[in-house]
Amino acid sequence: MKPKLSLFAVFIVTLCITLACGGTAQMPTSTLEPTLDQPTQEAATETSTPASATETPLPAPGPESVSGCNLPPRAFTNVGLGLPKPSQRLPSVGDVTTIVLFVDFPDVPAAQSPNGVFNLVSPGAENFFKAISYGRMNYILQPHFVWLRLSQPAAFYGGGIGTFEGHRGFIQEAVNLADAEVDFSKADSVLVLTPPEAIAVAYGPAFGGDETNGYSADGKVFANGVTSGADLPGWGYLWLNHETGHNLSLPDLYAYQYDSANYDDQHRFVGGFGLMGYIDGHGPEFFAFERWQLGWLDDNQIICQTEAEGTAELTPIEIAGSTKAVIIPLSETKAVVVESRRRMGYDQDLVKEGALVYTVDTSIFSGEGPVVVYPILENDPYRDQSPLGVGESVTVEGVTITVLEARPETDIVQITVVK
Repeated sequence: MKPKLSLFAVFIVTLCITLACGGTAQMPTSTLEPTLDQPTQEAATETSTPASATETPLPAPGPESVSGCNLPPRAFTNVGLGLPKPSQRLPSVGDVTTIVLFVDFPDVPAAQSPNGVFNLVSPGAENFFKAISYGRMNYILQPHFVWLRLSQPAAFYGGGIGTFEGHRGFIQEAVNLADAEVDFSKADSVLVLTPPEAIAVAYGPAFGGDETNGYSADGKVFANGVTSGADLPGWGYLWLNHETGHNLSLPDLYAYQYDSANYDDQHRFVGGFGLMGYIDGHGPEFFAFERWQLGWLDDNQIICQTEAEGTAELTPIEIAGSTKAVIIPLSETKAVVVESRRRMGYDQDLVKEGALVYTVDTSIFSGEGPVVVYPILENDPYRDQSPLGVGESVTVEGVTITVLEARPETDIVQITVVK
């Protein structure tokens, strides 16, 4: 993960993509312009009267009804959007075990205990995945609390993480040093933590291989892994959730190509929504479509709307149960998605609550805008005002979404499709 104002290196190869981004966050207590039509938003006024919430309801969600919204993956390298996700990516349901190794360097010996570095990511990372997966993913970090001394200076590994071979070699050397004392046979991946004072290892990316080309231990080939960098203390545990999100298959939602003189331009696609975009944003919880791709939402929690008009009652994405999203397909690979966002869980700092509207295009690669949040308003670079309140509406590519009613834990939306 690189510093905020540097250009993020993107290495898209057959077997690996090295990815980066970041931010800081606290544990909760309870431009290339997008190639999409600019939407319009109709704001509510004091005299506006929401339409009746007794409009024709959309069909009940279910496995058969969502078949038209199973957008196939068309832009996968090692990460991307679309169902199903690649088999070589990390499991996202059940126990997911990551061995944690601690390495230092001949020129930068560790200045603190392994426990001190581990506390930067744990238990925050485990708690985040447990919450946003609704308990379906049990992310287990198994630390080996020993500093392992690598053979080369820190700069050797800091330069190597930019290539598939160099990154794989970095993790493999750490694994080899620990192999006599650590059983890797039942693990799903490896996390290598470095001393934050080793500034030559500036950022921490995800590693992506496949079942035949990765690092190995105990007769097993590992296709997924993560290494940390000197920026870890600044980003905190959500750095690990972001990079592990890549291991789970998810793409970056910030822009790889952006105006270096305008940092906001890097986040022009989703603003402060979604951890795969901007960690410092006010809405870091994963999008409904991402959770569906990872198996954290069932088909019976998704409404696939192909009819011209209907209403739906959505429960906030931050809590478990009930209907979570309406998906309106625009093409084989593109759809409009509507979900509810509230000041709950890790989204407790939202500036505005309401129905969030975005497009998903599975033919667009990581870092190029596979998700775009609407409406795009002037002087609102992080989309803080994008969630729709009662009486507000937005039209995106012939699909109009209007909020009819907002209850304590539901948003009732009307969706009209003009083709």
